[in-house]
Amino acid sequence: MEVDAKLVRLGVVGAGMIGRRHIDTILACSDITELVGIADPDSDAGKLLGIDVPFFRTHLELLNKAKPDAVVIATPNSLHAQQGIDCCTHGVHFIVEKPVADSVESAVDLLRAIRLSGVKTLVGHHRRYLPMVRSARQILADGHIGRLVAVSAIWATRKTNEYFQVPWRKEFGGGPVLINGIHEIDLLRYLCGEIASLTGYTSSAVRNFPVEDASGALLNFQNGCIGTLICADSGLSPWTMEQGTRENTLFPYAGENSHRFIGTEGSLELPVLRLWSARNPRLIGWDKPLAVTPIEYVDCNPFVEQLKHFCRMIRVEESPVASAEEGARTLVATLAITRSARLGAPVDLTSTFRLLTN
Repeated sequence: MEVDAKLVRLGVVGAGMIGRRHIDTILACSDITELVGIADPDSDAGKLLGIDVPFFRTHLELLNKAKPDAVVIATPNSLHAQQGIDCCTHGVHFIVEKPVADSVESAVDLLRAIRLSGVKTLVGHHRRYLPMVRSARQILADGHIGRLVAVSAIWATRKTNEYFQVPWRKEFGGGPVLINGIHEIDLLRYLCGEIASLTGYTSSAVRNFPVEDASGALLNFQNGCIGTLICADSGLSPWTMEQGTRENTLFPYAGENSHRFIGTEGSLELPVLRLWSARNPRLIGWDKPLAVTPIEYVDCNPFVEQLKHFCRMIRVEESPVASAEEGARTLVATLAITRSARLGAPVDLTSTFRLLTN
């Protein structure tokens, strides 16, 4: 299943909002990739995109007729697992947008198919490729703030009424927990380590839809760190990763920090990186002055970096930054927020994580 040709032949399944971003990314990386087909049930999708690429009504048509080396799966969440399994059957590598599946059971089935087929897979947790995230991971790993004690994260914005004209966004799985909070959970896992248990809360008090419009979680990490996460799509604020990074042009840049990491020797703000430490390292305490150091980084397009990484993976040059199992672990922790809210009790993640390795 290795690709020897210079260009990786790619197809895209799903021509919606995120699918179009992947299509634009592939076209922008024409030195390493070739877009050979797009699958979408909307027969007008090709006209809307205005590009000269073969269109297919189903992903199976795309796989059988265009015969890509790899595809990007950018369809509704409930379709991810089966479409990924079909890629495995055809020996086609794939990037699947988050979440990797819409349930733990379907994620287990997908992981089993991946292991049996040997295809290369990546989950679209694109924030792992942001330069400020990579810098933050290195700062934390190098111990610049000492032992990690606590972390807080906020993702809060107000989505427009037009956004909810798509029916599935009003139902379970279409709310901020699984659409937006999953990015935050993955980022916290990537930077802080594995989550052992969590307590979640949800509310639909603003819109009164079946799905939540606000949520909160108290996270207990395996290394003893404690975290909090607020995720809401019903409240206006400048505190989202998108507004602090310019990584999504739909979000006006605010330049505010939405994440704070607190350690025994200092603290770190993200995404506008600022490192706080004792002005005198020999005198650390609540009554001693602090110093702040801005951290410089070179910006990049995370979707481009993700695609380049995927191509190198296919050529067996790199291991995945966000493997299917990593995506499944993030899914488990994210689904635990709504599960805990329903149960009114904390949820231990350890036993569910074990299911993913069987």
